[in-house]
Amino acid sequence: MNLTILGCGTIVQQNTSTNCSGYLLNHSLLFDCGPGIWKACYHHKIALRQINHIFITHFHVDHTSDLSPILLNRKLLPDLKDIPLNIIGPPGLGEWFSDLKKILGRWSDDLLIILHEMNNEPYQILDISITAKRTGHTENSLCYRAENNSESFFYSGDTGFNDNVVSLASDCKLAVIEASNTGNTQMEEHLTPLLAGNIAARAGVEKLVLTHMYPEVLESDPLREASAVYSGEIILAREGMSINF
Repeated sequence: MNLTILGCGTIVQQNTSTNCSGYLLNHSLLFDCGPGIWKACYHHKIALRQINHIFITHFHVDHTSDLSPILLNRKLLPDLKDIPLNIIGPPGLGEWFSDLKKILGRWSDDLLIILHEMNNEPYQILDISITAKRTGHTENSLCYRAENNSESFFYSGDTGFNDNVVSLASDCKLAVIEASNTGNTQMEEHLTPLLAGNIAARAGVEKLVLTHMYPEVLESDPLREASAVYSGEIILAREGMSINF
């Protein structure tokens, strides 16, 4: 499997500007599409025709806003308008997308969109099985696991510390886990690098990617904090990074 990090930042403006959440698995499966992801696809020469599945963890703007320009491109570009786009997300996806279409306008009615609300059943794409569990960040927010016979990938989305996250990440080769807060600013619905490391250790993941870190977290030595409880390889997410696993 391969992961391309199109965006790993937060909505807060900072000196080193980064795109918000967007993670491309195997050059075709996009997990979240926050501000900057559409432009990142262009910058990294990723044709939108490659991306026919978008997995949404929750409906906050920093994880979803660039769905709109992606949809408009599918309307305007001749080689995209007849290709179905599968949008997968939490319960409530249908209602949320209906509200989005009211904002976008009538042109969005012409798009070939297939919506799928995740439940307890796996979502299958060729040889890749994708499962999800609730994270508690919002009422319906999800984390995702993608796996085939020998490889596995976990993405936490936004989350607090809970057993669902640990169990879904279990034994994954690569786990991308948010670390939004420091110990001084900790909130129940977000993790610190220490808690992200704790999840990785309990889940027994092979490699941990810390992501979605606010400026004060980046200034607090997140690698040292996570490595206090997790002995595996730790990577700080960086826009444009490509990881094979």
